[in-house]
Amino acid sequence: MNRFVLNTPPVRAALMSLALALSAPCLATDADAIARSLQDPLANISAIITDNTFNLDMGGDQKRTGYDFQIQPVHSLQTDRGFSIVPRGVIPIVGAPAESDFPFLGERREAGDGTTWGLGDIVIQSFIAPKTKRDIKWGLGPQVSLRTRTDERVGGPGWGGGIAGVVVASKGPWSFAGIANNLWGEDGFNTLSLMPMLYYNFESIPGAFVAYNNTIAYDWSASSGNEWTVPVGLHVGRAFPLGGGYGLELSLGGYKLAARPEGAAEWQVKFGISVVLPR
Repeated sequence: MNRFVLNTPPVRAALMSLALALSAPCLATDADAIARSLQDPLANISAIITDNTFNLDMGGDQKRTGYDFQIQPVHSLQTDRGFSIVPRGVIPIVGAPAESDFPFLGERREAGDGTTWGLGDIVIQSFIAPKTKRDIKWGLGPQVSLRTRTDERVGGPGWGGGIAGVVVASKGPWSFAGIANNLWGEDGFNTLSLMPMLYYNFESIPGAFVAYNNTIAYDWSASSGNEWTVPVGLHVGRAFPLGGGYGLELSLGGYKLAARPEGAAEWQVKFGISVVLPR
């Protein structure tokens, strides 16, 4: 893995913060409830979730670093008709180096110098989920993509749409959520995304967990051998109550891309800082 990137101030700060977080005392019930609500895409919460990625060794021999910082606001809407509506936004802030490939951008970045930064194309998902007291629940709904890019090199689907589904289950210390969606957009954009999220919650450390949480992508329009992006790795993290209905979660993970398009990252370092808001 790129040692220079791992030794940069943001990554060092994230590692130090997570180490302190895992060793800090915490209220058991509140911490566990906050962690499990953030592990559940259909939970009755309001939150600002972030999913941030350093993409290491992009662009083949050039060994460049790309960035994908996502802000994901979510607010569950409860109805008295036996179902809930859970809209979620994905607001990407992208740093795209030359001669690199991001599956969610739809095409390989052209040759050039430096890294282009900007706002990508925003995606909005909305799950409609029947209310249930069972351990397994599901939701289904539309998603739309908005052409909000500030530069063509950090664009994505452009104007587009698709469908998304989610399944959530829990048993003891284990929590699972899986989101599947296909998004069609401009210029032949057609990508399937699978987001398996498997968590083990530590009973001895309230709010702490180890997890797999990443996105597997299949680009239907890619050339042979460049369709799949498959990351393999783990996350660790911990949630904390802040009082007044607020909560905080910190997480950090490392992933190796077992399958990837030409020009895509070989490694990923991911971190999350998420805030639960009072209802």
